[in-house]
Amino acid sequence: MYLWKYWRESRITFAVGLLLVGLLLWGVLKIHVTAPVQIQAARNGPRLNPAQIYLALAGVLTLPLAFLGLRFGSFGVGRDLGEGSGSFLFSRPRTRAFFVWSDWGYGMAQLLLLVIAANLVVELAAHRIAAGSGPIFLGGGPVSMFSIFCVQCVAGLLLTGLMFGLTYFTSVLVKSRGVLLTLGVLVAYLIGKQVVKHYWPDVTLPDLTLSEFSMSRSTIVGFAGGLGLSIALRAALALAFPVAAQVLLQQRDID
Repeated sequence: MYLWKYWRESRITFAVGLLLVGLLLWGVLKIHVTAPVQIQAARNGPRLNPAQIYLALAGVLTLPLAFLGLRFGSFGVGRDLGEGSGSFLFSRPRTRAFFVWSDWGYGMAQLLLLVIAANLVVELAAHRIAAGSGPIFLGGGPVSMFSIFCVQCVAGLLLTGLMFGLTYFTSVLVKSRGVLLTLGVLVAYLIGKQVVKHYWPDVTLPDLTLSEFSMSRSTIVGFAGGLGLSIALRAALALAFPVAAQVLLQQRDID
């Protein structure tokens, strides 16, 4: 079964991701147990906003999630082409689209589990640090922590989906050098973003990560304007890469 093949390739990376989440959870529990004085001081001190703490802590997830997305994108069809086994794979009674979307669906399912698990641990940390802080107000109205958690999970999934799709496409395009090409594209984009900002201050290229909240003097004032549209455009971009990989595969003669 083809999904079993993808699992064999990705299981170590998935296990490492779960291990990292487990270590993060252990760290959260250890801080809570071994530092009761600091936590009690936080409870008795100024009122803390768990949403703001959550957002600050979630920032540490950006690089690990991006790396996991890049790593998962390097498995599947692109890896088979790089190892010269593509001709055998495509001799199976399946369309090339089947292999692409099987890779994408199974890889993104694993990434979704890792994103949710990591955000659950971060939310737990935010709740413990801000225990007794009262309701959360964004933009003048109360907002549930669950809503913020869902938006943050969507942001993490969009980031991993972008890294996954881009790496998957470049792996099909240049085979075993796909990861290097992906890193080159990301570095070029980040440099280009700064160049555009320097020479054309009125032009702002989008960040690689989703901007979920509006900020004012480092304070969350509400959800970002046009958040739904931004999510839809980023989801479309993430999906465009496996579509491009499918088109490329259908037009390519596999040796």
